[in-house]
Amino acid sequence: MEAVNTVTTTVTSTAKTSTEVAKKASSDVIQFKFYKNPVFIVFSIYTIFIFGYYASMSDVTKNRYVFADKFRIDGKIYWKYLLTYPYDSSKSTSSLIYSVITPPIMWYLFFYTVFVSSLVNINLPNYQAYFYSLMFSYFILAAVFSLHIILFNFILHPRNTKVELVLGDQTKSVKTYESFYRAQWVILVFLSPIYVCIATYIMRKL
Repeated sequence: MEAVNTVTTTVTSTAKTSTEVAKKASSDVIQFKFYKNPVFIVFSIYTIFIFGYYASMSDVTKNRYVFADKFRIDGKIYWKYLLTYPYDSSKSTSSLIYSVITPPIMWYLFFYTVFVSSLVNINLPNYQAYFYSLMFSYFILAAVFSLHIILFNFILHPRNTKVELVLGDQTKSVKTYESFYRAQWVILVFLSPIYVCIATYIMRKL
């Protein structure tokens, strides 16, 4: 009974917090000064540039350089497989665990989200909080990249990894760190600033 009450309290608290954040965000959106904020302007320009540039790419460029000839087939993007490759999370419990603990995206989200509020003052005035959060994000990216490549390229060599998902052109499929994780790193480098701005805005509203 106590466990049920704890779960209920947690759910209620989460719902209340989400509602409060939504109300504060709605209040900001209807104010003209929100759109004059340098952070919003830079965020909008960057987001439009990134998605506009992606839209202008040829299918060959998208397939080869963004999605590593695996995760975009006939215009369809396989986001789930991009995150879990080379493991099939539905195959077994161990595969599910590996698909959660090995992706660079999961590493970045965990370390950034857990430590940013402790190491960066989210309540700094004006745009300082966003600037420092972004710098911290790049630090986390560099640290995670170094640790991840050491662990999964030099210690746990890709050639010893069993590929459970058959994707893309198998004649181009090789067991290398780049083959497994390059697409995730491309997405992290270019989309992490968008995540940082949104996450910082939400944390400042809590």
